[in-house]
Amino acid sequence: MQHTTRQQDDDNRQLISTLSGKVYPFGRTEEFADNGESLEVVGPNDQQPVIRQGRHIWERFAGFLPFRQPDLSVSPGEGNTPLVGSGAFLSEFSGSKDLWLKNETMNPTWSFKDRGTLTTTWMAREMGEKVTATISTGNMGHSVAAYAARAGLQALVFVPDFTPREKIMPMALHGARIIRVESPDYAAMKKKILEMAGHLGLRIVSGNGPLRVEGYKLTAFEMYEQMEGEGPDYIVVPVSACGHIRGLFKGYRELYQAGYISALPRMVVVQAANNAPVATAIREGRKQVVPFTDVNTIAEAITTGNPMGGEEIIDKAYRHDWPAMSVTENEILQAQVGLARSGFFVEPASATPLAALQKLTGQGIVKSSDKVVLMLTGSGLKDFDVFRHHQVGVYDCNLHNLEETIEQAMQ
Repeated sequence: MQHTTRQQDDDNRQLISTLSGKVYPFGRTEEFADNGESLEVVGPNDQQPVIRQGRHIWERFAGFLPFRQPDLSVSPGEGNTPLVGSGAFLSEFSGSKDLWLKNETMNPTWSFKDRGTLTTTWMAREMGEKVTATISTGNMGHSVAAYAARAGLQALVFVPDFTPREKIMPMALHGARIIRVESPDYAAMKKKILEMAGHLGLRIVSGNGPLRVEGYKLTAFEMYEQMEGEGPDYIVVPVSACGHIRGLFKGYRELYQAGYISALPRMVVVQAANNAPVATAIREGRKQVVPFTDVNTIAEAITTGNPMGGEEIIDKAYRHDWPAMSVTENEILQAQVGLARSGFFVEPASATPLAALQKLTGQGIVKSSDKVVLMLTGSGLKDFDVFRHHQVGVYDCNLHNLEETIEQAMQ
């Protein structure tokens, strides 16, 4: 399954490690620096990027992206997801009077992952690769499988053995080859597979890769337009591999550096209390990730217990005054119900921001008047197993006791 990557001698695009500043070639197969740090795309510094005219977000913000000739045909229509006001119920639930929801469940495969998959697919095309591979608990595998099918690539998806069937089956239907791995620790599984990338000559895409981060910047650019050039005070993000929060912040940081906004929003790092390696480190004032093993949480989409590159997020949290919060299983379930009662059916991981915001406003860390955006990252259709934790109003009847049942249901 080996293939080669095409390098260009005049390529002035580079990857740089985010803490030590070591430089690597743009076409590097391995997603992390040799010392395990996250990598970030840097381009030529001879001109300031400008927002252009264009129908699509990637056309308007092409100057902020590192791709020479993006293949627009590989896109199944990600982006343009709603940014909507929360409504009175969620405002009261959270204690936030200026609350907004960025509904990334409206992307083609029902999660935010499609933003990053667009850019990694562009990279595969540019480098002449025929196979694209990823490690996923479900959402990214579904996304990579769908985009690979559209782009004519073969997808290889590594998933842990606990991945829900409803997440695996769409990948298989798209034509991906699924490798289900039994491992006591998802982070250890991911690390081992990523270490094989260079040996196999295979670009294995994870949630914190530099090219995925470029795709998540598009969400920041989209929110910048939806808020008519303003930024929120806080963006509350479920964190697992750390790529999503990195990309959102990088997008706003580049807008700030280009002079389009006057202040940076503060990111909020949110994790499940049963698996909070980054949030725990931030709240305890540590510089290193606090590893979690034998992770057991209903928020299966954020189960990386020892994320590679997590130290960068900890460093950014200290430098930019980012809050961090962990939420219990019961708090997640309550928040999932709260969102559903307001019309948003999300998977448990996507409910963690609401649960975290409720605690942050209660503790006075976030003011009720602050403009806050919650990232709704994945659809509730991604995880049916969570229903066993909820009591729902389902009434069984037959034609003989139908009227009686209706009256009972209406009480």
